[in-house]
Amino acid sequence: MAVRRLSSLSTARNPVLVRPKQDPETVALKQVASRPTTIYWFLMVSDLATAIWMYTVGPWLDKTSKFTATGTLGGHHVLLLIIALTGFLMLATLAVLTDNFTHSTRNLAIARNVACIISIVALTGLLALILMALLSRLLFGPLRP
Repeated sequence: MAVRRLSSLSTARNPVLVRPKQDPETVALKQVASRPTTIYWFLMVSDLATAIWMYTVGPWLDKTSKFTATGTLGGHHVLLLIIALTGFLMLATLAVLTDNFTHSTRNLAIARNVACIISIVALTGLLALILMALLSRLLFGPLRP
């Protein structure tokens, strides 16, 4: 912070702390740069949650009904577990290599995009289950005993 007087004609001689002016484009770039890192961390946490979910509840989701099998992409909970773990491990490795997703090279950017695609595929089962539940709620109305 810079120290300067309010005006040269001022009778008071007390210095005032004034923040330097920031360029609006620089502030916008900082905000945009912080947004993608949170998306990558969210994907990492989601992949880990999906892997735990498939390990604990995956066989039950496969065998219970076709509706719950949509959460495991049609009854393939082991494959979904492997995809979620692969996405998590790729993003965790890239977090270390790219300094928390802030610096990147061309090859690391390609690897980051592939890891995101793998993570999205792992999350489609959960998304399909949520959409099916919402659709059944719209079609059948509220379920009351």
